[in-house]
Amino acid sequence: MTFDPAQLLQQAEALHNQGRVDEAESLYRRIVEPSPLAARALTNLGVIAQQRGQADAALALHGRALGLAPGLAEAWCNRGDLLSDLGRLAEAEADFARAAALSPALAPAWFNLGNARMRLDRAAEAESCYRRAVELLPRLPLAHAQLARCLDAMGRATEAADCMEAAVRLAPGDWWLLTDLGAMQQQAGRIGAAKETLRAAISLRPSHAAAHYNLGNAFYGEGRAAEAAACYRAAWNMDVRLVQAASNHLNCLHYLPDVSGEEIGRTHRQVMDRHRVPVPARYANAPEPERVIRIGYVSADFRRHPLGLLMRPVLRGHDRARIFAACYATRPGGDDITGELRGNADLWREAAGLDDQALARLIQDDGIDILVDLDGQTAGNRLGVFAAKPAPLQVSWLGYPFSTGLAAMDYALMDRATVPPEAEAWFREDVALLPGSRLCYQGPETPEPAEPPVLARGFATFGSFNNIAKLNEAVIGSWSRILARVPDSRLLLKWPHLAQEEVARRFRDAFAAHGVAPQRLELRGNSPPEQVLAEYGDVDVGLDPFPYCGAFTSCEALWMGVPVVTLPGPRPFSRQTLALLSAMGMEAELARRDVAAYEDLAVALAGDRGRLTRLRLGLRPAMRQSVGDATAHVAAVETFFRQAWMGWCARIRGEAP
Repeated sequence: MTFDPAQLLQQAEALHNQGRVDEAESLYRRIVEPSPLAARALTNLGVIAQQRGQADAALALHGRALGLAPGLAEAWCNRGDLLSDLGRLAEAEADFARAAALSPALAPAWFNLGNARMRLDRAAEAESCYRRAVELLPRLPLAHAQLARCLDAMGRATEAADCMEAAVRLAPGDWWLLTDLGAMQQQAGRIGAAKETLRAAISLRPSHAAAHYNLGNAFYGEGRAAEAAACYRAAWNMDVRLVQAASNHLNCLHYLPDVSGEEIGRTHRQVMDRHRVPVPARYANAPEPERVIRIGYVSADFRRHPLGLLMRPVLRGHDRARIFAACYATRPGGDDITGELRGNADLWREAAGLDDQALARLIQDDGIDILVDLDGQTAGNRLGVFAAKPAPLQVSWLGYPFSTGLAAMDYALMDRATVPPEAEAWFREDVALLPGSRLCYQGPETPEPAEPPVLARGFATFGSFNNIAKLNEAVIGSWSRILARVPDSRLLLKWPHLAQEEVARRFRDAFAAHGVAPQRLELRGNSPPEQVLAEYGDVDVGLDPFPYCGAFTSCEALWMGVPVVTLPGPRPFSRQTLALLSAMGMEAELARRDVAAYEDLAVALAGDRGRLTRLRLGLRPAMRQSVGDATAHVAAVETFFRQAWMGWCARIRGEAP
């Protein structure tokens, strides 16, 4: 009995496409004569083996196919798909490129080549691949979606949103595509559209945690912290693996005026208790109290970021005879500040590609004695590593002036102005206090402070460069009353999202509801770092929001000679500017304890040109001598490390504390 191999192959592929794999396999195996048809049968058998988890068999089958027909593009593409699944991305990329070269109309080759390059963090090279796939398969939603994700990875938010909108038009009921579209619309400044899209995704799939998370980001981006907190909480309750949603929820609590510090602390503990993991009972670290201590700093922000800039004097100033400083950078890439920090570290680890378990093992292998979390519950944190306690002692410091809520964290390194005695009960960690500020700010020498702009303009300008999520209704009401009491005064607000018209309109409307005419508001978006400081030359009086006040923002304003009027409350996040002023000896001059006194001070400052001029000249020198004293700051930090280390050594050695 004879058979037509071409007809048999056609029948086998039809069965394969229908999911009738066993029947297809038996037909493929009947095509045995060495020929291009046999090569296609062999590579298709390789696909079946891959689907069954038989990687070695699949590789052998694809190899046999390519041996028979080295010009068979489909075989190169199929083997590339297998290599991609195995994580052998460079080999997969080469196979996909070979397939695309052999058959320029083979859409899967282009699509998969784009995927491989995306996974290799080469989005710019992936773009042309996806565009070719879209040309070949213009009705395939996934091709448009992957092009959108590629553009998003390159920061081209508007183009990404446009491409994802094209994907959704082809698949309007796809809740996953809607979820991604909402995120891209938010990044592109289409806030209203983003919220509508994400609500549509949630209506299709109410339990889809990512949609709730992205909706939280949309609310947060337009400055609605309460709504964002609710979305983040919902997302995390649906999927406890979405740890960033939990962190964002906890972080948002500090923006809310009506939540007590006690409640915030309790919520932190409850959330972090869901991430308890076993910790080592013993450590290999030698309990020698006077030896060099190996300190490990962990952060996603070793770059031109407040955290990275605040770490510059610390890493530069450590006494190498007493401290070995290791840095674990948990976000890829970097900039000039990254290079400087790396140069001042004794050990630098690029840890972005390591999961929590692998990073914890690396920290143990590096013999770290004291592991320092610099991020707290902020974006990109690696508190999952700290939950495993890879070092004998763990400290939270610098980036998050509150409890992490983590049982495995030993200390929170703070200062007394930020954490008054009654607030210590809200911390799970032992609160350790530095004698001065918990941070050290050293600004650039240029630009120098300009004279108060009121002298040239004839009217006072108040200003805030803080995150607009801090501008709750009480803040907007207070600042509106200040403007009403100072004739012709202006308010300058600066934050990246204010460049988005929908967001800017929301704040113009919010102030208008309190009688502030739109022309009295100046809303600015992002600027290059060197320009931000210069823009403080347009501000006479800085207004600190509440209950989430400024920290690094207040440092920059004070460095530029702008007095910052602050309203400290009981919660640590409301006391960060107070802590700076306290270290500078200026608490009595610029801090007030109730809203009425806060407003009176702002109004009085705006009307006192001589006082503004005096402050303009005196604030930077006052910062240099206090918050900017790196020698005293680093010595205090090292003293804390040594005392904590000696205490651990004594406990291990069974000595009396």
